[in-house]
Amino acid sequence: MSVVANEPADHYKDEEQGGVVETTVKDPHASANRPVNNGEYHEEDVLDRPPDGTLWAWIAAACVCSANTFSWGVNSAFGVYLNYYLDANVFPGATKRQFAMIGSLSLGISYMFCQLGNVVAKRYPLRVVMSVGLVIIFVAYWLASIAKTVTQLVMFQGLLMGVGFIFVGGPATIILPTWFLHKRSIASGIGVSGAGLSGLIFSRSCNAIIDRTGSHVWALRMMGLVCGAMLAITIVFIRPRKPFNSKDTNLWHEMQRLFDKRIISLPPVLYICAWCFVYNFAYTILLFSYSSFSTSIGLTYEQGAVVTTVQNVAQLIGRPALGYISDKLGRANVSIACTLLMGLFSGVFWVFVTTYSQMLAFAFLSGLILGTNWVNYTSLAADAVGSGKDMVPAISFICVVSGLPYLVSEVIALELVDYSRSNPFFWCQIFVTVTCIIGGLTLLPYREWKIRRILTAQSQLAKPARLTAAGWRAYLARMFYPIRA
Repeated sequence: MSVVANEPADHYKDEEQGGVVETTVKDPHASANRPVNNGEYHEEDVLDRPPDGTLWAWIAAACVCSANTFSWGVNSAFGVYLNYYLDANVFPGATKRQFAMIGSLSLGISYMFCQLGNVVAKRYPLRVVMSVGLVIIFVAYWLASIAKTVTQLVMFQGLLMGVGFIFVGGPATIILPTWFLHKRSIASGIGVSGAGLSGLIFSRSCNAIIDRTGSHVWALRMMGLVCGAMLAITIVFIRPRKPFNSKDTNLWHEMQRLFDKRIISLPPVLYICAWCFVYNFAYTILLFSYSSFSTSIGLTYEQGAVVTTVQNVAQLIGRPALGYISDKLGRANVSIACTLLMGLFSGVFWVFVTTYSQMLAFAFLSGLILGTNWVNYTSLAADAVGSGKDMVPAISFICVVSGLPYLVSEVIALELVDYSRSNPFFWCQIFVTVTCIIGGLTLLPYREWKIRRILTAQSQLAKPARLTAAGWRAYLARMFYPIRA
């Protein structure tokens, strides 16, 4: 049984519910009994506990899924466009680096600066902010479809699209942690599964339109029309747990709070940041390379599109499953395990893929765990700083720093591709393997920090003094202590 330090207590009745110990505390200074934190969650979430369900909570999860599906989730289908742009000589004289920048900009810019959308949503109604993003996305698709030069294509399908994603996907990132606590990761998994759903919807359909028309023009227009219509429906139904916009909000003050030194210097926030930064190199290369790698081993464009579709189906299944498993086994535990496992898949499986069936198997297995960063980074941050006002600067800092790899990863991948080798993607595969292994190891200090917090709060555990002591031996013991974290 755990008790907050210096809090008098005469009688306790424990009911453990996934990290919060419901304890009857007789405190002369308290007006009512209140739950006591056992260290697994931030104190703020224990005192103002999210409902962990209700109809509107699950509607919010579905709406976040839809917002992600039809905003930055469309990057899951960009591999089809990239493969077409590289091989069809759409813009004579354009380089592979310029085409790679399209996907990198739309994903990187929107991820790095998504919290700007949150800042604006604190001043203006959420639906108004998201509607602005909807209009920008639709216009970006239409302008990209009539682009005459590769520079225009980069500006419209890359940069302008990313700006639209900021105002749609940005506010969606902080809605679910306010609705869920124990089920926070599975709700997040449902929300970010939109990336897999988007790839499932658009990969084959875009490839079919390109094959039928011989051009990317109507594929882009189709995506603009579908995304615009679906986002309009999403905006009608989405709602936060507590309204967070106010006419009295000072936008400049809120911009400054995005980088609150008190929050961004916290060790657990830095650990999450390091993990996301390193792993995002591998994530981006894998996400955009399935189709082009498939054609490099002799498969057709249609087969490459099927491979991308299989990977997206796996993400659609895997992301909610990862969320459920993370809630059961611990978010840090699952994040570390999946990151290391992704490195193993790349180093001992992807390197040796030479056939269509092998590629389908790799796409499915890797797709199941590929999105562990998207599933858990907000939940890990909320566990560290709570789901209140401190979460925005924490998420903002993580996104800005760990979004940098999104800008350069695919460019790095294309530079590493060597078509003089029998396996042109060999050095890409090695790079992915190394970044996954390093990424998994960088999250171990977060696990040690969280276990130390749990052990400090749960004084009833055996030999707490030994496990919470200073020194490297106790540090390593906490890092690998067998507990949900």
